[in-house]
Amino acid sequence: MSGRHKVAAIVCASIHDSGTQNTVMSLVDEAGKRGIRTLVISNFTYYNHDYSPAEMNIFKMISSPVIDGLILLPETIKDMGLWERVLAYAKATGLPFVCVDRDIPDCFSVVFDYGNAFEQVARHMVEVHKPARINFIGGIENNSFSDERLDVFKKVLAENGRQFKPERFGYGQFWENPTLEVLDRFYNSGIEPPDCIICVNDTEAMTTFRYLKNKDINVPNDVIISGFDGIEEEKYMVPRLTTAACDNKEMSRTSFEMLEQLMRGEKPADRVSTIHYTLRISQSCGCKPVVEGDKTDKLMELKLSKKNGERHERRMFEFCGHTDKLGSYRQFAQLIPEYCECPSWCCIDPLFLDDEAAEVEIPAEKSARMKLLMHCANTGDVQSEDTYVFDVDFDRETILPDIDGVLDKYDSLLICPLSYQGESMGYFAADMCNAGFNFLFTQRTISNTVQIFETLKTKIRLQKAYAKVADMHMRDPMTGIYNRRGFYMRMAELTERGRTDFVLFSADLDRLKYINDTFGHYTGDKAIIAAAEAISCAAGKKSVCARFGGDEFIVVIPAEDGAEDYIKRVSEAVEEFNSCGKEPFTLSISIGEASLKVTDRENIDLAMKTADEKMYECKRRHHAQRG
Repeated sequence: MSGRHKVAAIVCASIHDSGTQNTVMSLVDEAGKRGIRTLVISNFTYYNHDYSPAEMNIFKMISSPVIDGLILLPETIKDMGLWERVLAYAKATGLPFVCVDRDIPDCFSVVFDYGNAFEQVARHMVEVHKPARINFIGGIENNSFSDERLDVFKKVLAENGRQFKPERFGYGQFWENPTLEVLDRFYNSGIEPPDCIICVNDTEAMTTFRYLKNKDINVPNDVIISGFDGIEEEKYMVPRLTTAACDNKEMSRTSFEMLEQLMRGEKPADRVSTIHYTLRISQSCGCKPVVEGDKTDKLMELKLSKKNGERHERRMFEFCGHTDKLGSYRQFAQLIPEYCECPSWCCIDPLFLDDEAAEVEIPAEKSARMKLLMHCANTGDVQSEDTYVFDVDFDRETILPDIDGVLDKYDSLLICPLSYQGESMGYFAADMCNAGFNFLFTQRTISNTVQIFETLKTKIRLQKAYAKVADMHMRDPMTGIYNRRGFYMRMAELTERGRTDFVLFSADLDRLKYINDTFGHYTGDKAIIAAAEAISCAAGKKSVCARFGGDEFIVVIPAEDGAEDYIKRVSEAVEEFNSCGKEPFTLSISIGEASLKVTDRENIDLAMKTADEKMYECKRRHHAQRG
């Protein structure tokens, strides 16, 4: 547990959906009143798309020891297999949890009285307005909610002595395009047009209104319409819909009362609590007048919302426009805060920041540690100085670094997955209670962050691959040190960086012909490799080591490292090799040195000539010592 705070995780999918957002925000508000911090763990998958591994794995976060209890929203998770996995995760944690909007067997649940609420809407339309021709747009065939509402409609018709007519019915599947297809059939079938259309949700009703408006059919004078659900978008409609809306406050209050009882170790009196919907009679059925002033107010509100959305979309285009200029993850981390409009955290599995391999490899196992790529405390368009970039490692199970400190400052965080080629590479968190927070803007920021990261990662990998290929052309394939071409290129780089004072050594492997003639060329190659290892290991990381010929080597080290010290280190390496006695030959290297002030290639060649002369003097001494 977090220690200083009670923390509830609200677990759902499809956070892009306005109905889900309304439910979640109501739960967040209720939690805040009770002093409970909330972590909303969700994704932005659309209903007709499959969940990616990243979007499924985000729900594993509910096992974090930070969390004290869970609120699960099963109806938002459209894939039954994924829901069963989430439920299994929840049970495995041993934490108390409450399911909202579906009665889950053997679990404490909060459900909505959809049937009675929809019956109130249907009775109002049929019994109060007594239309002559009623058309009905249902939901999804063989869906429990859709079937229940269709049965209620048939019941209301029968009780009012009216017949259900199949030609005046169609499945709108709770969504826009199928609803348009149903409406086309209604109005192109040759039967007399309806004077009443009852829809099973507000999305279908709003689609119906727009369709009729395009046909110059007036609502409510020519046709009356009803919806169901009371979604957020409906408030921009003129006329406003006659519908039924959930009492979200009652739902949230009941859900947290049950959860707090469970967290205290108490058992709620009822396993299932039922929340009622409220009938909201309005303008689309003609019961309330359409006020012209309402249209103006709604249009202004919608215009401001649209303008703000366009502003953010331009910012996201600008965000993506930086992609070509980025050359490292650190630069990317520094860029992200410029485009976050609320306090945010970007957390990445460090395995995804490792680009040593030339090809992209997705880690099979996720690390126990995470890297905080970026944190900013921005508010709206104001960028905060409270920004941490690329320098914080933390345990994955704590969700964020210093989680207690974060929850001291922020009441509720939305946590959504970051993916790489569909696989989970981390997650993005945002402060939901901040004035700059917006679900759509957060979705765009996450989507663009993922897109830029994927492009940047590919770019870095390609650069490393190209550098590796280029480096291969500068390396001696046998020893791995530079060849003649590579030597001069590295010396040019050192000169460009302003370094000029060096010591240059000419080194030569003694008695290579004897080794080749006596033990064979394979053993001679081993002697060359041993000599290269001795001179390069003794030189250090700031040196330039190259093989110029068969047994000829050039080494350049910074002047401050000292010529005598280097020669001593080479001698020690040679002695260590010979003491092992693993090879039939005795390794011996002759070395000569010259001070070098790098100015151009000619200057380097002069130093090499001086060093060669001293190396040959050394070789003669070695020959004389062997007799």
